[in-house]
Amino acid sequence: MRILHVTNIISPHQIPLAQQLALIIGEDNFRFASTEPPYEERKNLGWNSNVNESWILRAGENEEDRIEFEKWWDDADIVLCGERCFNRMQDRLDRGKLTFYMSERWWKPPIGIARLLHPRFALMTLQFLKLTSSPLFHYLPIGVFAERDMKRIAKFKGGTWQWGYLTEPVKSPQINPRQGNKFKVMWAGRMLAWKRVDTLIKAFARLQQECSDVYLTLIGDGVERIGLEKLAKELLSVGSYEFLPPVSIPKVIELMQQHHVYVLPSNGYEGWGAVLNETMSAGCTVIASDVTGAAKTMIKHHHNGLLFQPGNWQMLSDQLILLAQNDSIRQQLAIQGLDTITNYWSPAVAAERFISVSKALMSKHDIPEFDNGPLTRL
Repeated sequence: MRILHVTNIISPHQIPLAQQLALIIGEDNFRFASTEPPYEERKNLGWNSNVNESWILRAGENEEDRIEFEKWWDDADIVLCGERCFNRMQDRLDRGKLTFYMSERWWKPPIGIARLLHPRFALMTLQFLKLTSSPLFHYLPIGVFAERDMKRIAKFKGGTWQWGYLTEPVKSPQINPRQGNKFKVMWAGRMLAWKRVDTLIKAFARLQQECSDVYLTLIGDGVERIGLEKLAKELLSVGSYEFLPPVSIPKVIELMQQHHVYVLPSNGYEGWGAVLNETMSAGCTVIASDVTGAAKTMIKHHHNGLLFQPGNWQMLSDQLILLAQNDSIRQQLAIQGLDTITNYWSPAVAAERFISVSKALMSKHDIPEFDNGPLTRL
């Protein structure tokens, strides 16, 4: 079996899965192709694109790699693609080639399905609908909202399978007990309006009123940073918070292990939110908005994390207060979160499942069934 994995850029959310696929089927039978150069903005956020593997094709940067990519696209038994190259996918289907398409949700708020009013988007949707009529075309929605969006417009003759981003597991996860230490809360990312970091600052202000010895760390940069710094200065006590510049992913994970709770307050524009994978893998407790893809897909409320309504800072503050005052609850949520990543949402698990499902589809044998995690049939 020869597999081509296609995405736009080399990212820490894709490479761990690619490494596992190459390990299982052999490097000679696998290629990972990026179609675009790395984004400067992502580099500034600590993303490392300097990954040197023999199976990586930098098709958007190197002509020799582009030519090899074209050959693999034509010849590979399986293509796993996150790009909207639907004409090329149709060509594979016409030649009897199995093709998987993975995507975040198309109808992200606030525009939603009104995107169809744009002629270019409408044409692309028609191309996609033609693909879904083939039993060789399979859809991997990145999160439950992506699945719901697509089922509004399409009936898939092939399969629809649960999917998501898979991050590298933390080598030495640890549940950080309080033991008299400050209750530490953190967030990291791009400071954009839809990330709703203001919700966290407002919730933390109320936490301060109810609980002493609490601390907030906000990491990143963006157009909202000045406004967020002003809001924090107005609402939070001096010395109870800090703003840090963007740091590398290993450093973010190190900080997660030093904090007790990570909050993901984004609105529904957050298609997945791979930081939750990293947080749970590190052993840090998660509180997340229930309209983010990763939270809605991976988090079971009060089992392996807590969910709140986006923008509802009162609800978020209640949850922060609960965990600040009940460390045994917080630690149990962290333990279950780590178990969720280890046993279901790890790159190794996803790679093994992807290959087993692909082999079954190619050989027309019984397809394995899973009750949770990647490649659960939807």
